[in-house]
Amino acid sequence: MHARTQYTPLTVEEQRFAEENHQVIFQYLRSRKLDPEEWYDVVILRYLLSVKKWFQRPELHSWRFSTIARQDMRSAIGSHLKKEARRIQTVSLDEAIPGFEGMTYMDTVTADNLHYINYGEEDMNISYNVKIPERARKNKSDEAKALENFLEMKDMKNMCIEYADADEAKKTASNFYNYRKKHGQQELYEVFRVKQSVYVVKAEAKAEPKEPGVKRGRLQASRTKKDSKKVGCIKAAS
Repeated sequence: MHARTQYTPLTVEEQRFAEENHQVIFQYLRSRKLDPEEWYDVVILRYLLSVKKWFQRPELHSWRFSTIARQDMRSAIGSHLKKEARRIQTVSLDEAIPGFEGMTYMDTVTADNLHYINYGEEDMNISYNVKIPERARKNKSDEAKALENFLEMKDMKNMCIEYADADEAKKTASNFYNYRKKHGQQELYEVFRVKQSVYVVKAEAKAEPKEPGVKRGRLQASRTKKDSKKVGCIKAAS
């Protein structure tokens, strides 16, 4: 068993050999479809160790040097990926959880977890029962005002807000979910998003009793015509 090759400064001969075969690095990265600007620093040290190994172990000359270097660089990439997988990823508590539209990481925080949330620097000043400035109390977003107005409209069954892009729609859908949860209105209306539009549907609009003596097709057409007059559709500027 051979001792593990240790990195030491290259000799003049090893430096010349490393320069002559330097293109092996880029050829290998291109074959793996890896960006050289991102991965060069990951593999360069292992490449230089391959050069040292090539000069220290003549029995390896039965293979091409590029084969030895590629094998060592593949090992370096594998080690780097494992290290990245073990690294703790930081996320914002306000960030939406993938696959749970409208739910943020903050929604999953329990009362016990609140003790571990850093709300600011150690020298911050916390006060209780202070007078809230009038302006701050009334400073609601346009979407919040639109939702409150819609809920007060007894003859309106649903509302939609359209945006120029889907990201803004995601934020509004998340805010509406939190607003509904905060005010205990889960049974009053539903919130969902389709691409760039956010929809709010009142609970009583989901199911209505059938009207006797009217065919289903005519009833559906009549309701569609009436509902088209009652849908509040707001174009949101971004």
